[in-house]
This record gives sequence, C-alpha cells and structure tokens, in this order.
Amino acid sequence: MLALSERFRILGSLGKGGMGTVYRALDPQAGREVALKVLLSAGEIPEERFRREGEIAARLHHPGIVRVFSSGVAAGQPWLAYELVQDARSLAVASRACDQQGRVDLVRQVAIALEHAHSQGVVHRDLKPENILVDLEGRARITDFGLALGLDSERLTKTGSIVGTPYYMAPEQVRGGKSEVGPTADVWALGVILYEVLTDTLPFEGSTLLELAARISEGKYLPARQLRAGVPRQLEEVCRGALQLDPERRYPSAGRLAADLGAWLDGRRPNSTIGAR
Repeated sequence: MLALSERFRILGSLGKGGMGTVYRALDPQAGREVALKVLLSAGEIPEERFRREGEIAARLHHPGIVRVFSSGVAAGQPWLAYELVQDARSLAVASRACDQQGRVDLVRQVAIALEHAHSQGVVHRDLKPENILVDLEGRARITDFGLALGLDSERLTKTGSIVGTPYYMAPEQVRGGKSEVGPTADVWALGVILYEVLTDTLPFEGSTLLELAARISEGKYLPARQLRAGVPRQLEEVCRGALQLDPERRYPSAGRLAADLGAWLDGRRPNSTIGAR
C-alpha cells in the first residue's frame, strides 16, 4: 500500500472480492474520488485476468456500466481506478425497498446495459445482484468484469473448470468443458435475478455444489406464481424465456428481454412468445 499511497490517498475500504480489495480513494492527479480496486492474488492467471478486466471495462461506455478511468501497477501491485458510485447499494439491498414495478425496472435497466456490453463483444459471465450497484437516483450500474470474456479473446480457464457464481450460472457454465459460453449465459443470469426479485427466492438451490449443479443442469424449478400468487403471468413467462435449458431457446438477447419488461411496465403485453415455447 505504500507505493499506492504515493499515487492515491486511501480514504477507506469499500469491500473485498475474490480477486481484490476495493478502496475509496482520492486521485489528486484527476481531482476526483475513485473506487480503487487492488489485486490481491498473485500469479500469471489472476494478473492477466485483472489486466483484461481493465481493458474490457474501459471499452464499455454506457450509463448502466461503471466506468474504468485508469489502471497501473505500483511496486508490482496492479490496480484499477473505477468510477465511484456515491452511496451505492447492491441490487440485492436496493430491491428490498422497491415495490414490484421498481424491482422489475431495475432488472430492465441491467438488461439494457448488458445489451450494450454484448454489442461490444463482451460477456460478463458473473452477473449477480452483488455485481450490480444502484445509486441514489435508482439507476442500476453493472460492475466487476473480472470474469468477463471478450468473444474475440483467448480463454483464461482450464477445460472443465467452473467460472462464475454458482446460483446464477447457466447450464453450459456448470458443465464447463468446451461448450461455448456466450451472451445467452448472461440472459440466464438475468432470468435468475428477475425470478429472485419477484419471489425473494432463488430458482435453483442445493445443499452442496454438486446438488446445485445437478438442479441447474436439469433446468427444473418451481414457477414463480406458485411461490408468489401476486406475480403476473406475463413476468413468469419472461422468467421462463430466460431460463430455457437450451441456449438457443432462450431470449436471443438481453435487449429483447429488456423490451418485454418495458412493455409490462408500460401496461402493454410483452411481444415475445419465447417463454411459452
């Protein structure tokens, strides 16, 4: 931290993740506060993944995606200076204070931002409520592209390894191996998040990772309306369209899912029949 203190003034800790610690810091050169992410794990793959996170996040310019301002290495310690989202809450926390429409709108915002990432050839691969920040104005912002994959880039995982947070992983991620993990894996994660904000329950659970993986691979879950009678049938269909076992039968894009959520919010019937297939 001594070398970092020569470049930034550390103001406090914002949290700790699998790859690094995030600090609130002042960047005197830029004259602004930032969320400073510092890599903790040593090794070729963590360092390359961290470097790629900075490159991928820096090329995404969208109001629903937290920006990367700069990056560097201090005394052998890589760092990324992210935009600081003031007084941010995770989607998991923010959604508790929302009614059903507010919760659905947060997921719609995330889907729109995700569509932008996909249009730039980026798959997040670890979308979950903890990686979505909500600011004081109620705007959702995707962050943490540490496991993101550029569709034109080389993979950094060994064949057969599981990458992502298990509860939100698509079946093709759970299986590992050489199967292609593309944008529809993020669509699946959106479906899990939508189901969760509608029912306050995850669609797939297990007492062990093996049991959870088996349930995800089977693709069987309790329909949302069986858990919450107040869930509209149209939203249950949107969940079904995102949680299709076969990637080719899911929503073909996050944008299509966002459009259906927007239609429901506007009092219109969603145009898609994907969920009924």
